Amino acid sequence: MNARENMLRAYRHELPEYVPNGFTDLDIMDSFGERYFGEGTGDDWFGVNWTYTPKLHSQTETPGQELVEDLTDWQEKIKIPNLDAYDWEKIAAEATAGWDRVNRMSLCMLLNGPFERMMSLMGFENALCAFYETPDEVKDFFEAVTEHKCRYIHILKKYFNLDIIAFHDDWGNNQNMFFSMDMWKEFLKPCIQKVIDAVHAEGMIFEMHSCGYIRPTIPELVEMGIDSIQPLQYCNGVDEIKTQYGDRILLSGGFNTQEVLEKPGASEEEIRTEVRRTMDSLGKDGGYCALVPIIDDRVRGIVADEVARYGKDFYR
Repeated sequence: MNARENMLRAYRHELPEYVPNGFTDLDIMDSFGERYFGEGTGDDWFGVNWTYTPKLHSQTETPGQELVEDLTDWQEKIKIPNLDAYDWEKIAAEATAGWDRVNRMSLCMLLNGPFERMMSLMGFENALCAFYETPDEVKDFFEAVTEHKCRYIHILKKYFNLDIIAFHDDWGNNQNMFFSMDMWKEFLKPCIQKVIDAVHAEGMIFEMHSCGYIRPTIPELVEMGIDSIQPLQYCNGVDEIKTQYGDRILLSGGFNTQEVLEKPGASEEEIRTEVRRTMDSLGKDGGYCALVPIIDDRVRGIVADEVARYGKDFYR
């Protein structure tokens, strides 16, 4: 059994031979156009400016470069990208060069969901205020972004032939969600449902990527038909989620990154112990993939190695 077949077992809630290792068993890409990926600064295709930060090994929105202060007349200020303007065959060929379609699964991080896109255009505070100040415009904007994502999902299947769409929209910090569940249900749930349905219509796996504390949304997401959730940060009470929903969705991640894996000065043994603890808790009976975003190259190497070592005979 190769890594692809083994991981498919986990997604189907069949017992795999070993714990799927997201660091080695997946070919992963970020969605073209939704973010600037170079060094220095640059714009995404919505016109948002991003700055590369070496310490983070990533790009973040450039402070003070917000395109709008509110969503009044947003149709005149914000242009939804024209997906027909790109040579997708060429882009896909370059993005997937070297992928092993036989032995590994493929995953696309479909970046900047409705809330993240609004936040990137307006800034965090203005985005939160918009729910109260211009609720109708927020719904219209979210609907336009969602339709854009659904069209993009069709392209991702047609030209990239992906297995998994990890839909990216962060909704919380370490302790709380950014908004109430009533607001989430009113503004975001209908959009997420449309994306789930669009991914499934293309025969792909839907994985919800949402960082921070999002525990209240998980029962809703399960009922909405998600196949998996990641990175399932530790603040969400991951053991309870495994008990309640582990037979219905695949759990991806679940590591205590902030307090252990990326703690300044964390020893190799501390890191390896946390990897084993997570796998013991979430990997039992299958339905688990070991994958977590890690900034530090040293930590990432240790985690990937321990997943491979400890996960090899985990189900024997």
